[in-house]
Amino acid sequence: MEKKEKYQTSYSVNEGILEMVLTGELIDGALEGLQNKITDIIDANGAKNVLFDARAINGRISITDSYTAVRLPHPDLGKRTTAVVDRPERAEIQSFLETTALNAG
Repeated sequence: MEKKEKYQTSYSVNEGILEMVLTGELIDGALEGLQNKITDIIDANGAKNVLFDARAINGRISITDSYTAVRLPHPDLGKRTTAVVDRPERAEIQSFLETTALNAG
């Protein structure tokens, strides 16, 4: 039986910027599916600039899952500008992910 995800994604394009809003609950093991969905949306829209609003998503992903997700190869990663808006209490994990992404190239 297929497990229904507890998160939702919505998006719009505004002045050439793909704006994505993530809502619901994100749990360990769901991150890869979310990444695939996001990649599909970005590719379908030919986005060069992406803004993620993650303030309304709940849950906590393990450092291991986060690290693995950031380290996965993304051939077009350097071809787009990405920004994330999140809640202040998650600044530490955001900083970790930014550093990991930079180190991954």
